[in-house]
Amino acid sequence: MKKQKKPNILLITTDQQHWNTIQALGNNHIKTPNLNRLVEEGTAFERAYVASPVCTPSRSTIITGEYPSRHGCWNIGVELDENRTTIGEIMQENGYMTGLFGKAHFKPVLKEGSFEAPPHIHKREFWEKWDGPYYGFDKVAMVHGHSDEDSSHGMHYGAWLVKQGIDPAKYFGPGGGHREGSWDIPEEYHYTRWTADQTLDFIEQREGEKPFLAWCSFQDPHNAFLCPEPWNSMYDPEQMPDFIEKEGEMADKPSIHQCLIEDRMHELDIDVTADPGHDTGGVQCLGHTNKKIGYDRAKRWLASYYGMISLIDYHVGRILDRLEKNGLAEDTLVIFTSDHGDYAGNHGFWLKGPIHYEDILRVPFLARWKGTIPAGKRTQSLISLVDLAPTFLEVAGIKGSPSMQGVSQLETMKNPNQAIRDWCLVENRAEPNFYVKTLVMDRYKLNYYLNRNEGELYDLEKDPYEFVNLYSDPDYAELKMKMFMKLVDIYGDLEKPIAPRQSFA
Repeated sequence: MKKQKKPNILLITTDQQHWNTIQALGNNHIKTPNLNRLVEEGTAFERAYVASPVCTPSRSTIITGEYPSRHGCWNIGVELDENRTTIGEIMQENGYMTGLFGKAHFKPVLKEGSFEAPPHIHKREFWEKWDGPYYGFDKVAMVHGHSDEDSSHGMHYGAWLVKQGIDPAKYFGPGGGHREGSWDIPEEYHYTRWTADQTLDFIEQREGEKPFLAWCSFQDPHNAFLCPEPWNSMYDPEQMPDFIEKEGEMADKPSIHQCLIEDRMHELDIDVTADPGHDTGGVQCLGHTNKKIGYDRAKRWLASYYGMISLIDYHVGRILDRLEKNGLAEDTLVIFTSDHGDYAGNHGFWLKGPIHYEDILRVPFLARWKGTIPAGKRTQSLISLVDLAPTFLEVAGIKGSPSMQGVSQLETMKNPNQAIRDWCLVENRAEPNFYVKTLVMDRYKLNYYLNRNEGELYDLEKDPYEFVNLYSDPDYAELKMKMFMKLVDIYGDLEKPIAPRQSFA
């Protein structure tokens, strides 16, 4: 087949996937044959970081190439301004077909009147007729929600279910998200398969040799941890790996670590704006602890979490097979990553929040472009999700957007040991008055809690599990100051673009 002039770009993301959940990269407890295939045929970035460990700000960063402090979407429940320049718009203007399939979450999903919230998401007739554009993506087919929650049968997916003769009330409902054990929804009607199918349809229906940017956005393995059989029972809870935790490890940590693990969140002076339904003091996105839910239940959660990942892996394989069948594998850059991680029981925690362990800041990141990106490589070169949009522009031969704060990683993808970055930045404003900033460098990592005189400093080489906080160690005072100075310099640089000076005064 004649090679097209511009390559296709296929971005596959999951929601809340821990970085260490790929068999070929060292986790022998999980089965991921198709992600293994991407590892073998491409390059694995083993130190990929998010710009924010929360869904909406992270996804907004992916499409804008901007940090949350610039694009303004600082947490879930905060809408991304539709006037922001997005990667979809730019690619469209340069001759690309653009499509988004699965989870978007650029707007609040609990606020009545929001485009992505009930009751609007359950207006079947609207979703049957409308398919975009949305935030620069010309063709969209969306679903939001997790497991059997009532919101999970909304949008395009819910309208499709009804057309298949399925009564959503049988499998989803207001009491959803709390069931454990098997979920009797047939796999052929599950939203993971539906998202893959929508992506496949878009690839099949492309216009001639016109290149495409397709985002296949799976909404699992996010809690609640539940999926159809045989996936939900694929893993024995008793055979799950031990959680990475250590008795007394919170003694030298900031107050939020200690209050969460000891169930004393009410003692923190945080102005809470979030729904307190997480039972952890209401701080936005903060999850549960192993002690609170019980270790038997925690292991069941992990087993289902792995099952959700294996289900996604299966459908990733279907998409890769279709690219091969259609002769598109060499013309398509495939990126697999996640919008953020999950504590997954490590350090005694679950879900995500403003406690910046590697578990939620690092994500899996695989890049394959046959004949361009070397196969079977693993790299420690730093990469950030803020780099996705500028990388896509360079891949497509499009001039970079001055508003984007990330850097193109194309050269590092081609030459994995030639790092473009020597730092990654993570921002997490969990509440208006609770803000954590993280600076990750080759060896050391600094977490600073603004206006709280608290922080963390870790030597990731000697202490990869972050048990020992060096923040108050006098032997590391000079290093800590250098990292703070680096953080100030970074923010000075991120103020670009700077308007040209027109005269002396």
